[in-house]
Amino acid sequence: MVAEFDAALARPPRPWRISSRLLLHDQDDRVLLIRARDPHEPAVGEWWEIPGGGVEPGEDTIAAAIRETAEETGYLISRSEVVQPPSWTGDVTYRWERRRCWASLVVHFARVTQPLNRQPSEGAGLEQANHLDICWLPVAQVRAAHDRYFPGSLPVDLPRILAGEQVDGGFSAWN
Repeated sequence: MVAEFDAALARPPRPWRISSRLLLHDQDDRVLLIRARDPHEPAVGEWWEIPGGGVEPGEDTIAAAIRETAEETGYLISRSEVVQPPSWTGDVTYRWERRRCWASLVVHFARVTQPLNRQPSEGAGLEQANHLDICWLPVAQVRAAHDRYFPGSLPVDLPRILAGEQVDGGFSAWN
């Protein structure tokens, strides 16, 4: 695994995938996260991640984060509720489906001030195989960092995001 990572660092693919995520925080001091796994690499185990995914051609990162969150969780957020500019940015490499992936992550933030209606999610196929649960987790639980998170710095960065800071997550190798 180390040799594969070292070789990949020497020649990372171009362009990197751009992934946009939407961190929702509610009035009960909870954040919306997805419990996930890679069905092709069970040894990686489970983790919690912020809803989101790839930015489509012609789409900006806010639109992608809203679309992906609706597809994966069923929660619909209006663009006007999303804080601008992004709350967290960083680059990450990780293994997914037995291959090394590279992504520039953009995390947008929205504070939910009233209960949200949840529509049936459109996630299908691979997402249904890797998404085990969708939960509103207490911020204190995330900060305690007893579980794994994607991005990995979420437990440390979450208080800064909630305080309105723009966090530069730098570069990380997640797995």
